[in-house]
This record gives sequence, C-alpha cells and structure tokens, in this order.
Amino acid sequence: MMDFDKDALKDSIHRDIHDSIKLNRRRPESSSGIFLGAVISIIGVILLLDHLGLIAAGNLWRFWPLLLVVAGVVNLMESGKQVWGALLVVVGLLFQLDNLGIIHFRLADLWPLAVIAAGVMMIWGSFKARRFKPGMTGAANSMNATSVFGGVERRVSVRDFKYGSVSAVFGGVELDFRDAEMEGEEAVMEINVIFGGVEVRVPDHWRIEARNQTLFGGYEDTTRGQSNAPGGPVMSSKTLVITGQVLFGGLEVKN
Repeated sequence: MMDFDKDALKDSIHRDIHDSIKLNRRRPESSSGIFLGAVISIIGVILLLDHLGLIAAGNLWRFWPLLLVVAGVVNLMESGKQVWGALLVVVGLLFQLDNLGIIHFRLADLWPLAVIAAGVMMIWGSFKARRFKPGMTGAANSMNATSVFGGVERRVSVRDFKYGSVSAVFGGVELDFRDAEMEGEEAVMEINVIFGGVEVRVPDHWRIEARNQTLFGGYEDTTRGQSNAPGGPVMSSKTLVITGQVLFGGLEVKN
C-alpha cells in the first residue's frame, strides 16, 4: 500500500489555491488585452475577405468610428477611466454621424470638447476626492494653491497635513512638502491641471498612491517611498493620495 503523505497533500492544496487567487487577480487586467486581440482578429478577417474578393472592405471603412465607441465603452467599465471613456464615445459618435452624412463638421470644430472635458474632469475629481478626504480639524491641517496664467511657488511646513487642493490653469505650481509631516496614516491632495504644470516635492518617507486621471497629459512619480531604517529599507506607512485630473498638462511628484 502506498504511504499517504498528509503534509505533501496540504502543500499541494495550498499551492493550487494560491495559483487560483493569482489567476483571478490577473483576469480583470487581461480583459482589455482579450478585447484588443478580438478587434485585431476581426479586422484581419475583414481584410482577408476583401483580398479574396468576397466583400468590399472599402464600404465598411466608413464605420471605423465605431471602434472609438467600443473602446470608450470598455473604458467606462474600468475604474478611474470613466471620463476618458465618455469622451471616446462622444467623439466616436460624432465622427460616425459625419461619415453617414447626418451631420457635418471639421476637426477644428471639436476643440470646445477639450474645455467641456476639462470641466467635467474637475467636477468628477472633486466628487471622488470627497470619498478619500479625511476629517479636518481646521485650516492649519490643509493648504490651497491656485495658478491661472501665472506661477506659484510655496513651501509647506504643516505639522499634521491632511488635505490639499491645487489648481493650475495655463500656469505652473511648485510645492515643497519636505518640511511637512502627517500624524495620521493618510493625507489627500486634489490636483487639477489644465494646460499647465505642477511639481510636488515630498519627504523621503512618504509613499505616493495615485488615483488621478490623465487625459492628453503626463504624470510621473519618481519618489522612493521608503525610509532607510536599521536592517534595510522599510516601506513607509505615511501615504499621500493624489486625486484630480491632468488635461493637456503635466504633474510630477518627487523627493
């Protein structure tokens, strides 16, 4: 009779459960890849049938804006990409109506959409920021900075920082938090950038968690997010949550 190794069986079950959990975590991230692969495959089939003379792909080309609509719907179902998804749907529908001759417009006529998107993104970011905004005991725990067609440089030395609001519209903002501290585990910064730039310097022991949205802009985080404690680097428990929107601008966070 074969020996029954209970420890080996327990280890095998543990590995199977662990692998299953890792697979389930990866599924949401791979859904967009599955969709993109399906779209590419369908396009390939259409081109093949056109090359064989079975269909006229040229007649189908006028429906290309529907790809933008489908991509927008996919983004609408993903957290943090709803505004970008809605913009893709609107642009795709406008191009499709133009191709069908229902409406007529020039590409230059769409620039007001950027202004509308900027306003919607700021409203959406403000609503989202309320979910993460901690309880504030007074103005001493917060800061505000606004730059419109100008520049702002500020050094923040709040001892118990909890919340900050920054807006840069056709302007620039530079903030230095290296002398600031937070007594709690988390603080929130709502940063909205429209045709501008924001640079934020934080202490070495602060960790950055980005929950902002970027549309035709850039976001860069070059912080270390850890402190050199005895025995090796230890991840910091002090987290700065960044919310808001970046539209045709840039946001950089560094030490």
